[in-house]
Amino acid sequence: MKALSCKTFEKEIDSFFDDDLDSDDLEAFLAHSESCRDCREELTIRLLIREGLKRLEDGRAFHLGNEYDRMLRTAKNRLKRRFLLQKIAGFSLAFVILAIVTVVVIAIFVLL
Repeated sequence: MKALSCKTFEKEIDSFFDDDLDSDDLEAFLAHSESCRDCREELTIRLLIREGLKRLEDGRAFHLGNEYDRMLRTAKNRLKRRFLLQKIAGFSLAFVILAIVTVVVIAIFVLL
């Protein structure tokens, strides 16, 4: 896994909110958010600005701690699903290749 600098982390916050980070970038982003207090604070502030203001305008309740935890939990679950889908895709590709090889071998024996 690649490591992020604080500067890169801050640049990727909007992409994180918009779910525009690929799996590797998301994994690095989440790891950095867990290890860097300053970046965690910046992420919290940006969450407050982005979501808190919308909720206040709509009159809906907003609890920063709960929303922050929910946001990270959702991102971690999304990352787990992506890795699972990558494994399934890899398995499916291997299965297709095995099926093609089997058909080719059977065809060779039938033609001989």
